[in-house]
Amino acid sequence: MKPIVAIAIKDLKLLVRDRTSAFFVFIFPLFVALFFGIIFGGAGRSGGAGKMPVAIVNESKGPRAAALVRDLERDGAVTATRLDSRAEGENQVRLGRVVACIVVPESFDASVLQLFTGGGLTLHLIVDPSRSADAGLLEGKLNELAFRQLGSMMQDPKLMKQASVLGRAALLASGLSKDEREALSTIYGGLERFSSATAAREANQETPKDAVDEPQGFAWRPLRVEVSPVLDERKRPRSSFEISFGQGVVWGLMSCVTGFGASIAEERSRGTLLRLRTAPIRRRQILLGKALAAFIACMLVQGMLLGLGLLPVFGIGVSSIPMMLATTVITSIGFCGLMMMLAGLTKTEGGAQGLGRAAVLVLAMIGGGTIPIFLMPSWLQTMSKISPFSWAAIAIDGYTWRAFTIAEMALPLTVLAGIGLIGFVVGTLSMRWQER
Repeated sequence: MKPIVAIAIKDLKLLVRDRTSAFFVFIFPLFVALFFGIIFGGAGRSGGAGKMPVAIVNESKGPRAAALVRDLERDGAVTATRLDSRAEGENQVRLGRVVACIVVPESFDASVLQLFTGGGLTLHLIVDPSRSADAGLLEGKLNELAFRQLGSMMQDPKLMKQASVLGRAALLASGLSKDEREALSTIYGGLERFSSATAAREANQETPKDAVDEPQGFAWRPLRVEVSPVLDERKRPRSSFEISFGQGVVWGLMSCVTGFGASIAEERSRGTLLRLRTAPIRRRQILLGKALAAFIACMLVQGMLLGLGLLPVFGIGVSSIPMMLATTVITSIGFCGLMMMLAGLTKTEGGAQGLGRAAVLVLAMIGGGTIPIFLMPSWLQTMSKISPFSWAAIAIDGYTWRAFTIAEMALPLTVLAGIGLIGFVVGTLSMRWQER
């Protein structure tokens, strides 16, 4: 054990003495977290080019609610998934799998008849608090679809008649003057005649079954969206820095990967590893010493950033200390394995630095380090699953503001542990083959 610890201490001293490497490992990640935190500015991430994933819970059994759900599923701006209950939808939002859950209440079809009495259609929107800008875009999309339902209602004479009767009854109970009531009553009568004429015209011509009714140009807003966050005050981001904290931590881990991977290749090219091999030290001890140094550096980076994040100015909280400790250890293991694999695949210092930078850039880009994953096209969102960057960010969010359970943390931590194990095995075998 002593040779392993000695090698680890030696590598850590070399890291600290190299001011450039120390800056990118310990200081640069803090700048990343601050930069993205300031950009987000508490408003959360904004929507973008990719489709917004949403969940739909239809508590109404009426035809108007069913038509709204169908229109939403056909819309090109969202990817809609039907769920059976509001609780299931809230859980999907909390896990970050959808931007929002749209709940169509049981009273939706009845509220259609209230459009001419001063009422309107009501939906419930349960949103991810880190994507409040997406919620605004989604609210606009729901208003657009509501216009379609209003236009469809205009082509149903029976429904239009019922809405008109309720509207006239509301006029009688209102404080409007006689002339105003007569004017509105005339409007209602005109709408009824328009509805009958439209229905007669539609009956005399064939209409494709999949045709979508277009809005009829009404000027008022027929839909009111009630927005409520899915998480309570203990489980929602208290500041934008909680959202960007994971990105800063993972950039620090990536810097450890690049720095230690290049140091192994440098020692190999200078003959340091060969001299260590001639000493009474086994190859396994040398590699474990290198891995231990990288592991300690990864732990220090995470601990340092978390310590700064807990300061009141940043407002980062920890939902579970055991989850935090497990995530810190397993994440460090995962990135140590990645470092060993990159170091084993190269023979020279230049090659290690080039491969390390390329791997960091690609994994960071597809893992959400530069562009949030939900802004990416759907195929790139799927590809991001191969990046330890994305899994580490999920796990870090899990022990901070998302408050994941043990079962919910199992997948990202298992993936990170698997990356560490596979990377160490591949790196060790590659180094052994290169020595032959």
